[in-house]
Amino acid sequence: MTTHPGTATVTAPAAASHAPPQRARRVVWVVPVLLTLGILGAAGAGWLRPWFRSDGSVIDMFVVAPTTMMITLKEDGELRPVQSIEIKNEVQGERVTIEWLVPESTRVSAGDLLVKLASDDIRDRLEMDELELSNGKTALEQAEKELELTLSENESRIQKAEIDLKIAELEYTRYTEGEYEKALKAININIQQTETDLARKEDELVKNQRLEAMGFVSRAKIQEIEDTIERLKMTLSRYQLEKAIHENYEWEKNKLERSSAVDQARDELERERARAQSRESQARAKVQEQFQGLAIRETRYNRRREQLDRCEIRAPVDGVVQYGESGRGRGWRSERVGVGEQVFPGQIIMTLPDTSQMMVSTRIHEADRHKVGEGLRCIVTVPAVPGRTFTGTVTKIARFADSERSWLNPNLKEHATEIRLDEHDPALSPGDTARIEILIEEVRDVLAVPVQAIFSRGRQHYAFVQRGNDSEVVSVGLGRATPTMVEITGGLQAGQRVLMAPTELQLAKLPAPGESTGEGFNATETAAADTDGTSAG
Repeated sequence: MTTHPGTATVTAPAAASHAPPQRARRVVWVVPVLLTLGILGAAGAGWLRPWFRSDGSVIDMFVVAPTTMMITLKEDGELRPVQSIEIKNEVQGERVTIEWLVPESTRVSAGDLLVKLASDDIRDRLEMDELELSNGKTALEQAEKELELTLSENESRIQKAEIDLKIAELEYTRYTEGEYEKALKAININIQQTETDLARKEDELVKNQRLEAMGFVSRAKIQEIEDTIERLKMTLSRYQLEKAIHENYEWEKNKLERSSAVDQARDELERERARAQSRESQARAKVQEQFQGLAIRETRYNRRREQLDRCEIRAPVDGVVQYGESGRGRGWRSERVGVGEQVFPGQIIMTLPDTSQMMVSTRIHEADRHKVGEGLRCIVTVPAVPGRTFTGTVTKIARFADSERSWLNPNLKEHATEIRLDEHDPALSPGDTARIEILIEEVRDVLAVPVQAIFSRGRQHYAFVQRGNDSEVVSVGLGRATPTMVEITGGLQAGQRVLMAPTELQLAKLPAPGESTGEGFNATETAAADTDGTSAG
């Protein structure tokens, strides 16, 4: 009979240290032994039969004892660089054709040409945009000159209207405060002068009539003075009439004319200002229209210029060229790039991975999400690098599940997870498969047995426990489990021995599903343990 490490070892009785000195004693000792063996053989060796198989091999036993369990979760993943620069097609609008492509795995330096995309169509459109841009600049310059001319003409016209108004106001003031009085005074002076001349001539006539009577003055002289007096009377009458006309008609007429001229000049000034504002608004609107049109043309031209520049993609940093999306997208949906192939806007043509720091991308089933958290340690092996074991840490786990692989299983819900490796090996390459073992929990001082020692019937779990020279079926409660060991929460005690591989006769002792043995762990507690943790068997 053998036991597993950590269990008690069964040893045979030690041989006698001294042989009997006489042959008779040796015979006496041997006879009882032979008799005993005969009796045992006749009994069929009943106490040894439970611990031997039919082929004579010894049944393995495991001694229940406190141990430390490492609770782990194993997943498969894919190596990816922690940092990777994606080289995308940034030519917008439509697919473009690859004219030249740097070979994959080429080591490039910053500034090296990586991809050259077809640019003939973009170049032709750029030339048309450049022509439209030139025409737009000319139209804007013309509109700005027209605005300057309009502003200058408006200023001149407004200034002329202001002068006309000022003149009309001066004319009104000059007439009402000067010309009228001046003309009236001139008429009064003429009347007064004529009256003086008339009085003087009438006095002269009287004197000459006396002299005529004395014979000193001729009749012709008298007639001449009389004619002069008559003309003076007519002149005085004309002046008096002018005064009456000036006072009764000219004053009102000229005042109304000049006042109306002032009003018309003021109205014309306002109209001119309104016309000037309208002309200026129109000119400015035309300038703004041309400016906006030019801005649109410049934006389109610059965008086209950028599109043309983006047809030549250069390396932003040093690195090694890897086609596609840094190891991702290599399944049924992958699209390999090559010369002559078309790429759509935003498509990742290649990546420049930084392989100095690597991580593993994996997916955790939603049933295991509560077990995994950031900061858990991991053990990682990479089939492409045999003989090496890497360590890492869970650095990211998605809060929400997704169905990225639901095309395989519509009900599959998984959480994207990232594990950063602690060390670097030049042999690691993006896209390599990785085997991950996440160290979820270290459970100390718990009773545990190998999963082979547990047998299930429905929701009940059992173990075969050594009872003297026989075995007994015991109901047990199960807790947390690893791929090889399972925690015992009830039904077993430390020091008990359990069978690892019972015989068919022993397995026949297991109760049917739902039937209790009446001993060991309570069935209700067992069911509760099954629903809370992982059970084996």
